[in-house]
Amino acid sequence: MKKFIKWVAISILVISVLITCFFLYVDSIFKNEARQYVYKKHTIQRVDANTSRIGNNWLRKEQQGIHTLYIEGNPFERGLIAGQLTRELMYKQEKAFVDRLREIVPSSYYLNFLKYVISIFDLNLYKAIPGECKAEIYGVSLSASPSFSYIADNYERILNYHGAHDLGHMLNNMGMVGCTSFGIWNSKTADGNLLLGRNFDFHVGDEFAKEKIVAFIRPDSGYFHAFVTWGGMMGAVSGMNEKGLTVTINAANSDVVFKAATPVSLVARQILQYAADIREATVIASKYDVFVSELFLIGSAADNKAVIIEKRPGSQVVYEAQGDYIISANHFQSKQYGLSEKAVIQRNNTASGDRYRRVNECINSQKQFAPADIARILRDTLGVKGISIGLGNEKAINQLIGHHSIIFNPKELKFWVSTSPYQVGGFLCYDLNKISGSNGPSANAKSTFDSGYIAADSVFLKIAYPRCQKYREIKQRLILRSATDDDVAMLISLNPDFFDAYEQAGDFYMSGKNFSRALTFYTRALNCVIPGETERSRIAKKIRICQGKNSR
Repeated sequence: MKKFIKWVAISILVISVLITCFFLYVDSIFKNEARQYVYKKHTIQRVDANTSRIGNNWLRKEQQGIHTLYIEGNPFERGLIAGQLTRELMYKQEKAFVDRLREIVPSSYYLNFLKYVISIFDLNLYKAIPGECKAEIYGVSLSASPSFSYIADNYERILNYHGAHDLGHMLNNMGMVGCTSFGIWNSKTADGNLLLGRNFDFHVGDEFAKEKIVAFIRPDSGYFHAFVTWGGMMGAVSGMNEKGLTVTINAANSDVVFKAATPVSLVARQILQYAADIREATVIASKYDVFVSELFLIGSAADNKAVIIEKRPGSQVVYEAQGDYIISANHFQSKQYGLSEKAVIQRNNTASGDRYRRVNECINSQKQFAPADIARILRDTLGVKGISIGLGNEKAINQLIGHHSIIFNPKELKFWVSTSPYQVGGFLCYDLNKISGSNGPSANAKSTFDSGYIAADSVFLKIAYPRCQKYREIKQRLILRSATDDDVAMLISLNPDFFDAYEQAGDFYMSGKNFSRALTFYTRALNCVIPGETERSRIAKKIRICQGKNSR
């Protein structure tokens, strides 16, 4: 027995030494990167109460929650200046992200374990990221807050966040990413030119979505481009370049792959920076491997159409629509990938298929579309055939969780970005031709254009939005078990077509061991429109538990 304990102790010691050596090795790789660059603290000039400037680079607060950023130069300079101009926004964003992570993983033990898993993951991640992206991210990381250094050093931490979309997708296949996008052209628009719309429903809590940055990048190589982002994030999820080439990304059904590859947001950024048309975008995408399956909706003014690059780890295909529009939800459509068993399950047993069908209905309900009509589709909260499925249902185009919505007119180099709340607020209009650094914004001048503004959905804001907010407030009380029977009744009256209202009511009564009452609500939940088989199975399991308790 003593000999066994001795060998166990030696094994633990050897493993500990190996792990320590590994982390020192990873740390040395990141520190070597830093030796190439010289840090310079720039003086920030205040142009007015809402605008800051460093040379030709500037940051402007357009309105609550929307900031315009313009940066230029080589990769490290761009990152360094972007970090210094957006330092406060970076802190807010990281705090919101970490707070949300603590909600999901409340155990300090598991959070610490996750830190080591991420560190191992980072070694491959580092190798897969293009050099100029690493330089830019390193520059940004120099302005990151030391408050979160217990997670990892600034550079390692910020670098890893660029894979958050991929990790969130991979670990859960997970409800954090359920986006919808589409493009229409030729007969479907008044002038025949391409228009695109997208909802980015990467949900890390409402706090994370409060502050958006519309970043304009004039690089020392490649094309001038813009994308919607947040503090510290240099990858692109929705963007357009000076050639009228647009990129948006949607998650697709994916196997769990433990070897890191290039984050999809950085692949999208490379396409924006270097592609002028669909052919060039396809070639650039093929140069990078990814570790989750992803759908890149590529719009092109030069081609006056849009296609979907369907990427899986190790391969990609291009899907082209037959008519004058294309829709992307979260499932494959090509003959090569779309007929697989997993793709069929994703289309039929999750919310993806119904969101696709609802967009299709909306596009075919009208002969031609303008940007304001695209906004109307992006705001749609109804289910297939226009039935009410409850506010917040994942089967709706607008799930009321989106980080941002965006509309593109590639031919005119204009785009519209949503303001809070979600897609319901107004859409600010930007013109890529009108944004520059040499003159920059004059005092108290806007970077957006009132003539292109798309008004907020005033009816929804007045009637439905307050009900949605009240619903979430009461739901939180039910989750914390601090609610009453009256709260349960109110919850259901606020959102009577939403399966979640009845499931939450059932959970409340089951926690109080009122299994008969819980069974009633779970049964009603099953009669509602439910996002997918996962939710249906979960509720059915609760029904069986209640039935078992009632039979005793």
